[in-house]
Amino acid sequence: MIVDRPESHFIFVVPWPHVHMDYHYINYRGEPLSNEEYLRYWGKWILLGTRGELDAIAKKLDPFVEEKRIPAIKYDRSEIAEFKLGVCVMCVFCDARDKATVWDVLTAQGVDETAKAWLFERETMAMWQPGGRLLEAWIAGRGFPPAQADKIRSDARTTFERMFADKKAIFKGIDQ
Repeated sequence: MIVDRPESHFIFVVPWPHVHMDYHYINYRGEPLSNEEYLRYWGKWILLGTRGELDAIAKKLDPFVEEKRIPAIKYDRSEIAEFKLGVCVMCVFCDARDKATVWDVLTAQGVDETAKAWLFERETMAMWQPGGRLLEAWIAGRGFPPAQADKIRSDARTTFERMFADKKAIFKGIDQ
């Protein structure tokens, strides 16, 4: 199910039960991941392209998300200017233990083999921590005054510490 809410920067492709029932797509073979497992195994294939290209890929992949062969997808509605990539980013999420199978689905649907890039969520989170490449580029690109930038860094650190304080707790997701 493609979830396109204009107020969000992201467009999501998630299974219908995730939106309308109590299904949580962050799982491995039907079992929810703990915070510790999430940090160890959860990640994403990264695809780059124009919004139109990513819309077309999302439409092709939607049936595989509904079948739960791909857990979920999110992609940029528009380029994030602060990162200066010149393109939009699509994240095709899955457990690392299934990443080869998910990659096979992607290539069967026309994703270019040379576009292959995998990133664990723990790596992404590190980039959104104080001093991390993404957080610092975002702060600089927005031109926040130093005091506000420091508060943003502090809030980021606190948020991630709070989210993962209990390693055995079921991972609940990240608000976006």
